[in-house]
Amino acid sequence: MAGNSHERGQSVVGRLFRILESFSPERTELTIPEISRRAGLPSSTVYRLLAELIDRGVIERTTDGRYSVGLRLWEMGKLAPRVERLIEVASPHLHDLYEATHGGLHLAVPASCEALVVVAFCGHRWVEPVAREGTRVPLTSTVIGQVLLAYSSSQALEHVLGGKTESGTTDGSAALLSNGLRGVLADIRRCGVAVTRTGGELVVAAPVFGRPGVAVAALALYAPDGASTSTVPMVWTTAQRISRELVGPGAAPPIGEAPGRPAELGRVDHRPARRGWARYT
Repeated sequence: MAGNSHERGQSVVGRLFRILESFSPERTELTIPEISRRAGLPSSTVYRLLAELIDRGVIERTTDGRYSVGLRLWEMGKLAPRVERLIEVASPHLHDLYEATHGGLHLAVPASCEALVVVAFCGHRWVEPVAREGTRVPLTSTVIGQVLLAYSSSQALEHVLGGKTESGTTDGSAALLSNGLRGVLADIRRCGVAVTRTGGELVVAAPVFGRPGVAVAALALYAPDGASTSTVPMVWTTAQRISRELVGPGAAPPIGEAPGRPAELGRVDHRPARRGWARYT
């Protein structure tokens, strides 16, 4: 009875998702007590639902008795048409950019108030771990997130930058932060890319358009700060080519006619709000 009281008001689907959301890129294998704590569900409920998920291949049990996300869930995720089409179109261009730069690459899509990394290449010139596929990073404090914000719809932008509290009143500190960020986003739209140099690293991000003026994804490359000055235009051009193949030539400005001309792009420096996130672009 105590378990039923604890779960009152929660649908079965809701409990299943709370179990699945217990897993993260940092914790891919969990025990029942760990899942119970993270999901806020009784261990008995977790055990029962895990058994059903295992039967369907959504969850797998490891040899040491832990639990992990199963291949069935990965198969289903690959069916998401928005991401599947994007990756299919972008992959050849990403490989070309990788071969030309040997830097790390990320392709991310907007996911509510975050950016979801859907493709991640680890470059030869990168020595520390980078965000893996399936990782979410902030929109406001990462270069790749800021590009998505700069080219998002006005409604989506105001949702993130509105500075409103849950009661509907204006949060002064949030409003002040959003005003500063608006200036950064305006610079990104003017130049066509976001660039940061932090701790000896060069990070360049550019929008991938799904319709005129609105980004469906963002591409980021990170390399040593001493990388060739041609790196910035190369990232921008790659993103342009992906955009054109996705939805045709009207999706983005023609190459060579972006608001920030390629000759100027290498001098732009948009530092993220939090330096610690620079390497997770």
